[in-house]
Parts: sequence; structure tokens; C-alpha cells
Amino acid sequence: MSVASLLLPVSGADFKAKFEQLRLRIFGRLRLGAYSRSLRYGLSRDLNVPFEKPNAKIPIEVRLATEDDLRQLLFFESSQSVDDRLEIAWRRAFAERGAKRCFVAVDQRDNKPCYMQWLFGAKDNPFIAELGGFPLLKPHEALLENAYTPAQYRGLGIMPAAMARIAEHAADIGASQVITFVDEDNIPSLKGCQRAGFHPSLLHHRVQMAFGLIKRHDFEPLAENDPRRAQKF
Repeated sequence: MSVASLLLPVSGADFKAKFEQLRLRIFGRLRLGAYSRSLRYGLSRDLNVPFEKPNAKIPIEVRLATEDDLRQLLFFESSQSVDDRLEIAWRRAFAERGAKRCFVAVDQRDNKPCYMQWLFGAKDNPFIAELGGFPLLKPHEALLENAYTPAQYRGLGIMPAAMARIAEHAADIGASQVITFVDEDNIPSLKGCQRAGFHPSLLHHRVQMAFGLIKRHDFEPLAENDPRRAQKF
């Protein structure tokens, strides 16, 4: 079975999860409203620049995700917040659309996955164009997206430690510069990206209308002398 087919319903429990995923995506659309504007930072890391990777508070190993990893990470339970359930629903849909090259960080104490993130290269531009909301990649660029840390693993420094290591796998697909996008008000993630060696390089202005069905994206590169490039979050 492929990762893309991983989350297709094959039992009563899977069908229930599928229904919950659909319900949450509709809720997320409604929450966007008729019109919304948002700003995301595009942050980049040059793999040619030496960088000392941070460590998490627990021992982790980074590797490509297996089907079982995704099953453990992307499940719904009643104790989760609405925002967490929305995050999971989005990533389930992302996997089902055929997103490839998902990496996980694994807690080496019990071999359980504790973080996930997808890595794309220029050869994935057709998929990126289909997604919308991201600039197409140049041959030397890679994109890191859809990071997720389960609630029980937060506060352990896993995101920056794992992200720094996953980014270096971009070299395996011929990329030397890695970019990622984070909402301007998501300060914990922005700080985590900076700890992982990423720094602001562009702005993504996003307008969404009709509950997110109509979107406009504008990408504004930051000049080399723009003070926002050195901004600390």
C-alpha cells in the first residue's frame, strides 16, 4: 500500500475518521469567512553555510516516514483541541493527495514518531502548482512544509532539532537552499525555524475569499539590506 492510499477507509473506524476529517475541513472553510487577509514569512536556509544543529531534550532520529508512522501521528481522539484536529485533518488530506517524501522524527526511547514534515524539490513543481499557495521551486531550491508535532511532544525542542536535520536531506535531491512558510502570528514556529537555521527572505501576502475557495497569492522578496532579514522572533 502506498502512503497516498494510507488513509483510505477500509473499516468502520477508518470511515468514522474519514467523516471527521471532512467535517473538520468544512469547519475550517467556514472559519475563514467571506474574506480574509494574512501574511506569512518565507524563511530560507543556505545549506552551504555551516550550521550547528540544535538538539532536542529527548534523543531523536530522523528518517523517511512509513505508513505506520503516519497512522500513529494522524489519528483523531476526543482529547485533542479543535485546532489540533484541524491540523491533523489537513495533513491527512495532504497525504491522500499524493504528497511524497514525508520525514518523521522518532523518539529513540520507544521508537515512536514525534514529528513530521514533507520535503519537496523542483521535480515536485507540478504537485506544488496543484496545491497553490507556494512559489514554484528553482532547481537549487527545496520546500519544507506541513510540520506537525503531537501535543504530548511539544516543549521538548523537537521541531528545530528535527527540521534542521530534515532540511539537510534536500542535498539528496540536488538542492542547496531550503525554504519554508510560517504565519506571522505563529511566533513559536517562527522561533523554531530560526533555531533550525532559517531566516526571513520573503513575504507571502494571501487573500482568501468565499470561504477560501478563491485565493490570491503575492510573494515579495526581501532585499538583501532589508532589516526584516535579521529579525529575531
